[in-house]
Amino acid sequence: MYSIRPMIKLLLLLLPAVGGLLFAYNVLRQKQTMHIKEGIRRCIRVFPFVLTAAILSGAACFGYLRAGEPYAGSFKMSYTYPKASKGLTPNSTTLDVSEIFSEEVLENAVLTGRLGSLTPDEVKDTLSVQQVKQRGGVSVDALYVSTEYVVSYNASSRTAAQDKNVLMKTVADSYYEYFLSKYGRKTKMLENDALDLTGLDYLDIGSYLQRRISAVIAYMNMCQEENATFVSEATNESFASVRDKARNFQNVSLERYKAYVLKYGLSRDREQYISRLNYENRLTHVNYMKNLAAYSVRLAAIARYEGDITRAVLVPTRDETGEFYQSRTKIGTDYFADEADAHLKYATKNQLDIETNNYYIECLSRAAGDSVNQQKADEMVESLKKELALISHQAVETVKDYDAQTSNGYISFVFQEGGTWSGFGLKKTALYVAGFVGIWLAAAFTSTELPKRRLSADKK
Repeated sequence: MYSIRPMIKLLLLLLPAVGGLLFAYNVLRQKQTMHIKEGIRRCIRVFPFVLTAAILSGAACFGYLRAGEPYAGSFKMSYTYPKASKGLTPNSTTLDVSEIFSEEVLENAVLTGRLGSLTPDEVKDTLSVQQVKQRGGVSVDALYVSTEYVVSYNASSRTAAQDKNVLMKTVADSYYEYFLSKYGRKTKMLENDALDLTGLDYLDIGSYLQRRISAVIAYMNMCQEENATFVSEATNESFASVRDKARNFQNVSLERYKAYVLKYGLSRDREQYISRLNYENRLTHVNYMKNLAAYSVRLAAIARYEGDITRAVLVPTRDETGEFYQSRTKIGTDYFADEADAHLKYATKNQLDIETNNYYIECLSRAAGDSVNQQKADEMVESLKKELALISHQAVETVKDYDAQTSNGYISFVFQEGGTWSGFGLKKTALYVAGFVGIWLAAAFTSTELPKRRLSADKK
């Protein structure tokens, strides 16, 4: 059926086209004023024939449209998250709707196996997207960015045998997964369900757990800034309450564990660990001396400038109203001062790290712990892992609940229902029949055929 559709379409278009050409020919051949009454009589005379031809053509048109239903379709795609109205993705990058036809999306759609032997390029050739027109005007003061688009499908010879609904839904599912993986909120850094601490020394376990809980705190702070009043129905927690639990874990549970390890000087390999700390101290000391030297050099550079120059430099400029004023601008010494301050902070941190390592070395050197203390430390580690896993789970579920309520799933897809087509097909058929009748009646009305009375008079 798909192969003969172009010929049927050509025939359906040819019939009214002939009538239109005949109408144009008649108008161009008119050499005298048209007799309206005669034109009406001609229309009445040919109306039964035109109507019959129009009905037959209309039936053929409806059949053509009906037969073409498997070869064309569409679905509406709506971005439901708040930033979409600003033309942005959830992570604030520019939204590009054409990504639904990207190679990665269509490749994943083909890999599902639901599209047979079709290639991504063959699928892409059948799809198009257009923006849903908004209602109302757009002004400079009220800019509008569409969040709704219609993706249309028109079969090709390669996809004619493919179920259009399966194809469109497969592409939509693939795009949704792609969109979530690329632009959706990432919670991987919060997941701590299976912590493997095998092989880590006791102090390293504390440092590792410190980094993980710090990540949870930072993530909750970011979410808190986004919405400070949200309370999850799934966990009965807010971002602030989860953050406070994480801080309590950091300041109480983790510090208690660390204090216990240092009190008894626990280590799985004490000599090796002390050697490592000494090595870290040597490297840190080198960085400390570099930062201290850089700090001194910048202070010396600042001292070489004249005092009057280093106070301020005023540059003539204009304000928003066009008025002149003197603006203070930075000079070289300002940058030297900023760099000196940064190097001093680095040097201070280096010194603190060295002192901390020295304290660890002192605690490990005393080595008062035994197997009983190590067993107690192992029990504390298991307890910390469970506590951290619980906090992480609450954080993940709270974030997911927040996204579910605010983003509405990010994207919604509405596919064309089967009953919707019938009304649309009937409308197109009715327009075709009306156009057919109108064109051929117009051709009859403008016909150059002479009235029978005039023909008889001319013969006499």
